[in-house]
Amino acid sequence: MAPSPSYEIGRVPRTVIGAGALGDLGALVDGLDGANLVVIADQGVQATGYITRVLAALRPRPITLHVVAWGEPTLDSVDGAAEVVRAAGDAIVIGVGGGSALDIAKQAAVVGAGVGGVEPYLLCANPLPGRRPIVAIPTTSGTGAEVTRTCIVADRSGRKSWTWGDELLPDLVVLDPTAAATMPHAVTVGTGLDAFVHAIEACSGQRRNSVAAASAQRALSLVITHLPRVAVDGGDIGSRQAMQEAAYLAGVAIDNCGTGVAHSIGHALGSQYHLPHGISVAVGLRAALEWNVDGEPAAYADAATALSTDVEQIPTIFEALCADVGLRRALGVDVSMSADDIANTMCAAENRPMLDNNARAVNDDERRMLAERTVQIWHGLWHGRA
Repeated sequence: MAPSPSYEIGRVPRTVIGAGALGDLGALVDGLDGANLVVIADQGVQATGYITRVLAALRPRPITLHVVAWGEPTLDSVDGAAEVVRAAGDAIVIGVGGGSALDIAKQAAVVGAGVGGVEPYLLCANPLPGRRPIVAIPTTSGTGAEVTRTCIVADRSGRKSWTWGDELLPDLVVLDPTAAATMPHAVTVGTGLDAFVHAIEACSGQRRNSVAAASAQRALSLVITHLPRVAVDGGDIGSRQAMQEAAYLAGVAIDNCGTGVAHSIGHALGSQYHLPHGISVAVGLRAALEWNVDGEPAAYADAATALSTDVEQIPTIFEALCADVGLRRALGVDVSMSADDIANTMCAAENRPMLDNNARAVNDDERRMLAERTVQIWHGLWHGRA
């Protein structure tokens, strides 16, 4: 057997995990370089009251709280947060919330170290200007934003774009399962399925490697066991912690191996219809997984091992998981989809890296087929047929 090409594994931040982790936050922050604290949180975290616990753990240190609107990052939301960071001067940036809040905080910590806004840095068009220390406290279990060097942001036309760089990786991560226990069912399901999609695409994609695959395998086994439990009982702290660990491990995997066609579909659904990311990529994986497995079964050997099944059964297992956790109930509002729009957006510049990393090569006819399949899956879920 020929030796594998060389590959690199990125740095993983210092991480504190457990129901008591928040109690250590003040001392941990004191070890970072900054005199002022800027806490960037989403409205959902504010509504649940969790942000009060975070602020209490940080006092009496000087704190500026910046609350961002619920929803995925936009140029304006990132630029507004960056202005707050810039005004604070010698700041440590602490992101609290779901993946969107963390992505806003991470990008604000980088952009706020320079002048101007985030737009010049989309799609790596220019080197990032610097950074302030970053702390990530996720309250959802799925995006893995706390351990990735990629951030999502919508451009001026509303298309989902991204920034990337080592500067965007947090210095410290706090995984507090009691934070995740405050999340409603739809958020729990959408983000939990996102972790599954991350893990399976990372360990099957063109850039897969054995080290990152180990993280992805463990993430898959945790999700398949614990997501159905938290979907029924959101207060199950043991399973909430397991799901936070799953999201973290899947985040490590995609940071090193990337994602695939389910994410190019999901980003198309986000750009065209502004659907939540986790729901979008779950629908994308439902549309593409059987086709992927049929065409490249060997790429799914690691996933099959993690799920204790045969490769050909993986699509059935994922379909059953979606049904068990209530994906249909978590969809939100119905939308009228166009396969043409989805297919065209799947291969746009911002989505091309995901498409090219897919386990199975996708030609133009197959891209159109997958877009049509996505529309069918969406409407089937809405009408109880998928």
